Amino acid sequence: MNREIKAMPKIAVVDPLVIPHVLGEGELGCVLEYFVRDKNGNTHDHVVKESESYVQQFLEMLYLLMNMSPSSAPVSIRDTLNTLRDTYMPFKNGAGAGYVSDVLAGAGDVTFGTVVGTGNTAPVITNYVMETLIAHGVGGGQLQYSVVTFGAPASDATTSQLTITRNFANGSGGAITVNEIGLYARVFDGAARYIMLIRDVIGGGIAVPNGQTLTTNYRPQATI
Repeated sequence: MNREIKAMPKIAVVDPLVIPHVLGEGELGCVLEYFVRDKNGNTHDHVVKESESYVQQFLEMLYLLMNMSPSSAPVSIRDTLNTLRDTYMPFKNGAGAGYVSDVLAGAGDVTFGTVVGTGNTAPVITNYVMETLIAHGVGGGQLQYSVVTFGAPASDATTSQLTITRNFANGSGGAITVNEIGLYARVFDGAARYIMLIRDVIGGGIAVPNGQTLTTNYRPQATI
């Protein structure tokens, strides 16, 4: 237990107002930023690149949101269990609160939010799940998933974005190489379901030594 507490990083959105410019004029896409920090806070393996791998469920979910698809006309979306779900909006609980779709996973939750894995097969548009998901924990080959945090929308003269941040602390006792990073969302078909939006494979992988923390920022962007 002590090892887990010591390895757990401070939870905070990393540089939400920083706007990297890697998309072309007129593009709508996503920037992927990642880096590894040691126990002293020193950063290495810092990469900022275009996320290349939105999958088909992203547009299906966007259609659901923009069409306000009701339960009488749901949108069939494949979830991470490889099951087609008739999803719709909105879901509300008895207090009138609820969600349409979100990625706000809590600490230790690997069912949605930003997730990481060891699979290295190139992405295809029909991907619906990570190839080899890394489990949450401090056992061999495991990483500790922090809560997902958000940076509010920010913009400059040409680009608008928001930031989705998650930390992955290595308290496993050994080095772990992360080869794939993805983003899962929660949707509703009468119960909570989980769908993949993005899957990126990192050439050469990201080495995360024991006691160090991988931080990922997904930054959906629009440019003019």
